[in-house]
Amino acid sequence: MALELTKLGFEAEELMGTRVQQALVRAEALVPGAGREAIEPLLADAALFIDTADLQSGRVVLDGTVMCQAVYRQGMETTLRALAAQTALNQAVDLPGAEPGMFTRVWGTVEHVDAKYENGHMIFLVTLSLRVQALRLEPVEGVATAEGQEGLETCFQTVKSVKLAAESSEMALLRDTVSLPAALDARATLMDWVVAEVEDVTPDLGGVRVKGRVLMETLVSSGAAGKPAAVVRVPMALDQLVELPEWLAGDVTAEVDVRGARSQLAAGPDGNDPNLSCEVELRVRVLANTTDAPELLKDIYATRGCTLEVARRTVSLCDQVERARLTEAVRGTVLLDEDAPRVGSVIAAQARPVVSQWQQLGDAGRVEGVLEVSVLYLPSGSEQPAAVQSELPFAIDVPVALDETSALTVQTLAAEASALMGDRLDMKVQLGVRCETRDRLDVSLVTDVTEGAPLERRPGIVIVWPEPGEDAWTIARRYAIPAAQTAGVTAGKAMVLKV
Repeated sequence: MALELTKLGFEAEELMGTRVQQALVRAEALVPGAGREAIEPLLADAALFIDTADLQSGRVVLDGTVMCQAVYRQGMETTLRALAAQTALNQAVDLPGAEPGMFTRVWGTVEHVDAKYENGHMIFLVTLSLRVQALRLEPVEGVATAEGQEGLETCFQTVKSVKLAAESSEMALLRDTVSLPAALDARATLMDWVVAEVEDVTPDLGGVRVKGRVLMETLVSSGAAGKPAAVVRVPMALDQLVELPEWLAGDVTAEVDVRGARSQLAAGPDGNDPNLSCEVELRVRVLANTTDAPELLKDIYATRGCTLEVARRTVSLCDQVERARLTEAVRGTVLLDEDAPRVGSVIAAQARPVVSQWQQLGDAGRVEGVLEVSVLYLPSGSEQPAAVQSELPFAIDVPVALDETSALTVQTLAAEASALMGDRLDMKVQLGVRCETRDRLDVSLVTDVTEGAPLERRPGIVIVWPEPGEDAWTIARRYAIPAAQTAGVTAGKAMVLKV
């Protein structure tokens, strides 16, 4: 009877490549009322939102928007002014092996913002870090069963293949209004910062429900004596349903991107205490993974009849996804320059994490970088606001092994500064870290088995000394005898086999 095979097919996630690239963009805005008086930028910030990632042959084209904002002082004024500007991002990132139709993952961060005044305009130079990754699903086939020939010895393996199967997104608009105390004497909104965190992702009717928290911080100018501005914090709850087929909702993760934030002052209902209206626009993305786990033939040989020719193929499979989310506190001291005004009171503090590298430490990982710190303060004995910028190093250990293909995001959850002495500040920053590593394993699959020449062997008794690494199967296969005869093999201990 001829040898008969049945085969099973499944999909393997193949990583085509990862590329990191820097981009420098420029935005500018007219400074209203600027004349001969000096314009001094005090705080500057920027946010990146990537609208689309077009996967083309050998590259990924990114389109998005960079939104910039700055707080500045004009001449000898004691009040603060603000302006905003934005510019389009259109950047091609070379990625050999990428082709249309593949999955693409994109991470974009702002690494540095420089604001300067030139000829009536505020010029923003923003350094971006762009990281793109392309994945494809490759059809793979392996032998599931073999029969029809006498004396077949087989062993099987469970082949686990985790794959990114789908992506879905929804836009969410969050609004809230808070009443400000009359003592603040709020005049105008200056700058907005937004932090968005995903806390829970669960299957729901019609898709996946994503819950989290959003914190919007708004710098508001004040007319109160000795208080030119104050930070108002407005927490909001994120609760968004993202449509997804039910069969894909078993293993999902979510990411949130801030598209825009707006704040506005309005008179309160009693005409006295003003209201602060906040609005945040978010994109909630859900990534769905599925898992194939077929039972496939690992090896085969014959003890009678004909020898067998086994064709094999080695494939790289994603066999598990490791994820971690944690918060880490970073503390440091910011020193002022010798000629800088001494610190009286702190108005606002911000910290931008810039990751320089990450590395694997056994089964864990370490993330290293610097915090670009900006502190707006009121000098001692003066009513003219000043600012200081500095860098603080940080290192964070994470419980996931990291490699060059890992997904990693680090964002500032909270930043606080206080005056230690007139020439230095104590900085406390809470960072939120999310990381994901898709572990890959090379697996040898039996793709075909054919009959060869008649099996020839001389009967007799053989004494075998198993070597380190040999098991019952390899010894039985070598002598073409049933695997049951080699049970209990021990390295270095002689075995007597009947061939």
